Amino acid sequence: MKRVKLILACTIAVAVAALFVSGCAEEVVEEEFDDAALLAVDQYVEEMTEAVLDVKPDLQGWIREPYQEDLPLRYDEERIEWLGEHRDRLTELDSRYREGDFPADEEITAWQVVVVRGDKEWLLKGNEVLEALNRLDQLTGEVSGAIEIIEVTGGELDMDQSEEIIELIDKIEPVVEQIRGVFFR
Repeated sequence: MKRVKLILACTIAVAVAALFVSGCAEEVVEEEFDDAALLAVDQYVEEMTEAVLDVKPDLQGWIREPYQEDLPLRYDEERIEWLGEHRDRLTELDSRYREGDFPADEEITAWQVVVVRGDKEWLLKGNEVLEALNRLDQLTGEVSGAIEIIEVTGGELDMDQSEEIIELIDKIEPVVEQIRGVFFR
């Protein structure tokens, strides 16, 4: 009988302790997440990376091959206008998305979002998103700079300018893939 009372007393003590501990435990509160902010960033990255990739073929027409060193590259005004249209498109996309309801860097940095696309699921971290956005800003700045060089020179590039554009052309796709990899795994 003493043994039963001891077991009963121990069981009650454990139950009371469990209730006490669970009552003192912090309640996990899931933060509200602004889906619209993520959607804005997602759409911006999708459209901007597409626009950057669209510039690549038009940039390729402005480079020199080493054997053409003594030949100036001259193209008509229409092709220079096309490049200007690309730059205007990049500027327009940046203005449309990055102003207004686009989330601030501080908000993005705080993100810890589980993203599900098809059968893939991953944790989207705000610092990775911010890093990707900064890489995208840098890339669009370089593309706009290359277009400006072509416009200023009237399309007559020297070898150094041509080399700069070749390097940019070679890095466009890999950088875009890295950026998209953060969002569209």
